Amino acid sequence: MRRDPVLVVGTTPDYVLKIHGRYPEDTVFITDTSFQTDSLLRTIEEPALLFASLENFGETLQSVCQYLSVNKLSPRGIACFDCESLIAASKLALHIKVPFPAPDAVAKTRNKFESRRIWKDAGLPSPRAALTSELEETLEFFRCVKKNIVLKPVSGSGSELLFHCKDEEEIIRSVRVMKEELPKRRLKPLFRMISVNPGVNLIDPCGSWIVEEFISGSEFSCDFILRDGQITILRETGKIKAPDQTFGSILAYTFPPLYPEGFVLKDLHNVLKGASTSLGFTWGYFMADFIITNGGYPVIIELTPRPGGDSIPDLVEIATGNDLLGTYLDIVSGKYSPLETSDMPPESFASINLYAPGEGVITCLDPSRILSLPWVKAVFLKKKVGDKIILPPDDYDNRLLGYCVVAPESDSNLISIYHQLNKSLRISIKNDKQS
Repeated sequence: MRRDPVLVVGTTPDYVLKIHGRYPEDTVFITDTSFQTDSLLRTIEEPALLFASLENFGETLQSVCQYLSVNKLSPRGIACFDCESLIAASKLALHIKVPFPAPDAVAKTRNKFESRRIWKDAGLPSPRAALTSELEETLEFFRCVKKNIVLKPVSGSGSELLFHCKDEEEIIRSVRVMKEELPKRRLKPLFRMISVNPGVNLIDPCGSWIVEEFISGSEFSCDFILRDGQITILRETGKIKAPDQTFGSILAYTFPPLYPEGFVLKDLHNVLKGASTSLGFTWGYFMADFIITNGGYPVIIELTPRPGGDSIPDLVEIATGNDLLGTYLDIVSGKYSPLETSDMPPESFASINLYAPGEGVITCLDPSRILSLPWVKAVFLKKKVGDKIILPPDDYDNRLLGYCVVAPESDSNLISIYHQLNKSLRISIKNDKQS
């Protein structure tokens, strides 16, 4: 092993396995002790993997410093692929003196309400929002904006506990779920108490939520670099929502994206620069979600200092040959060189999610009929026979079986392809509640 690896802080076992397989001599993984018995990690040799209690930064720092000393390692950078580990990664970078976005800026991205407030103060387009903890406060906001609204956790991710409400009855039902489900997540890293500034009252993500106006338009995502005051976009993808899943769930990412008429790329550069610098960032690799309104202008929805996840790295690599995970590791270690650009028509490729049709234990999971389809380029399964499926609102990530990367015909409808893939997948789930 080299004496100058990148420390990868956090990260789920599937990503650890994927990154280690490609860069075994360039990475050391600081992984939470909760994954110590995970079968995926059994094949990784001990020097490349350190288990630490990421919930306790003092213990993590002590473990990492001892590990580096014993193994005589001098890390050249820190990487993080998970929102819940970003603050720990940032603090660790400060102590071992390697570049990483500052903890106070990272903390602001973890508080979606604070991000909204800062962006609005900076003059950036952002949905009107309020922090609420009661039904009446939520209803009052709805009556005030006189538009559809969205309820979301202060510090969650993806579609977890995300609700689109068009009337007061839907608000009442959604608030009831919020009040029931948020306290159950108190021990989850994403829902820990948030403090942005010293002396400011802590926000309890399990006792309050954000209510904001619904922004109509097409949704997109991108990866970009901020350095020397300039924005470099590395990856752009479109988002298609799943019509038969909870609000906000992704059916597919499209690459390259098909932008609506009136969109100007320079506007996106300006918004990304304003959104990142107003939060206090001066350098870093970021993922951003944004909506392009009917007027063609981008509205930032979320920004976080890590690469885009889910199926995006595999989609981009199959389409272009560019390895975004490796690019990120190069950037945090100071070895970045610009990616080659590929000239292809919009939506030439897509990654389509496969969701479990029900709850229970998987007894059969066979993608062979999907692999025989001529426009399917690859199938990536996250589940196997014997795994248990849990559905929302108890768990929003567990229902994802995997995803397919496809190169559809130019006149293909991705929703139709999504249904065809679901019909082609052989899956059986035993639900003990029904037996």
